Amino acid sequence: MRLCSTGMLRCYVVLLGALARGLAVTPGGFSRQIVRAGSRRVVTPPAAGPSRAWDLLKPAEKSDWSTRRRNLDNRMFYFDESPPVPPSLGPRKNPADDITLRSRKGELLAIPQAMRYKSADWLRILAELPYSETLHRIASILMTSVAWSSLVMLFHLYVHPIPMVRSTGPELLKSAMGYLLVFRTNAAYNRFWEGRRIWQKVVDQSRSISRYCLLYKDTIGPSRCMHILRLVRAFTLSLKQHVSKHSDGETMVIAALLTEKEREGFYSWGACRPLFIAQALEGALRDTPDVGIYTGDDRQRLLDLARDMAGTVSASERIVQTPVPLNYARHTSRLLTLWCFSMPIALVGEIGWLVVPVTAFVTWALFAIQEIGLIIEEPFSAYLSQDVFCKTVFEDTEVALRELRKATTGPPADSSSSS
Repeated sequence: MRLCSTGMLRCYVVLLGALARGLAVTPGGFSRQIVRAGSRRVVTPPAAGPSRAWDLLKPAEKSDWSTRRRNLDNRMFYFDESPPVPPSLGPRKNPADDITLRSRKGELLAIPQAMRYKSADWLRILAELPYSETLHRIASILMTSVAWSSLVMLFHLYVHPIPMVRSTGPELLKSAMGYLLVFRTNAAYNRFWEGRRIWQKVVDQSRSISRYCLLYKDTIGPSRCMHILRLVRAFTLSLKQHVSKHSDGETMVIAALLTEKEREGFYSWGACRPLFIAQALEGALRDTPDVGIYTGDDRQRLLDLARDMAGTVSASERIVQTPVPLNYARHTSRLLTLWCFSMPIALVGEIGWLVVPVTAFVTWALFAIQEIGLIIEEPFSAYLSQDVFCKTVFEDTEVALRELRKATTGPPADSSSSS
């Protein structure tokens, strides 16, 4: 019996070493990279975002604001529009960064979407468990739980047998803990969904303004309409930067969309730059004259759309600045810790050496649910793909800008009539 226990102890030591080495591996497949912009560390996705369009410009184009603005409008891409490649086993990227186009019978559709779970991928997802971001975030508590259950097992085998404990206490706490985790995760998902609704409102208002500009381009003027649509684009990027990570490349794109006077005010405005762009948008709409069928009522409708877009700034700040109450999160963490750490004492007398894998599995399952709630309660940090919404706004306004450019340059000359 003692020889068998010694062999089991050696197996546990080997398994603990392998688990520690596996959790120490950094998931290098994540697409977000940390680069340096001067003395500041900036988190940007490689080969994505407006900085990619900025890199496509030539040096001469970067020095001229009008050329830069026009070419950035034509070269704005937030992600590669290519069919998804078959997944391979190994380190995976953040799923929120895998943006693809939907396909139907081999034909690409226009609506971009993030990667979604498919039931056919269950085996690959199970094999990629060592590279899980959630697993790496709870690695410390998982290793501590495995070490504690191992000590309890060794004490039970070599020092003094621990008597079997009736499971009445854990059974009573199980339901309460389940309800607590459910409420915690639901509160986090509600914040995530509210962030999604805020961005949908930005997309809806930008589409309405684009339609108005196309409808009244002859009365408002093509150049003024193009200026309004560029302000809509600049507001979208500025809001993304305001609620998430800062990107110098995106800041340059925003500056390229503004006039010289607006650019000076943008850099000197302060912390909430989206409000400055919203104010500039309202000013541009207010100055539109009453000409022909365009009346004060139409101007008021456009101003209402711009004010609704400005209201999304405060709504986004409400999510960023108001976390889930700390007492709620801390109590959940304490209850999970005490419950998981008391489990080996209650089970070791009944299941023996199996208490270590059982405790590790339960700890991983419960703390992973809690960690997922912590991740999604900050929707603008990673898992809400704001680049998709920005690209949607840019593509929708590009259609209107293309028509406005045609109205500005005039129709092409008819070769048959000239001859």
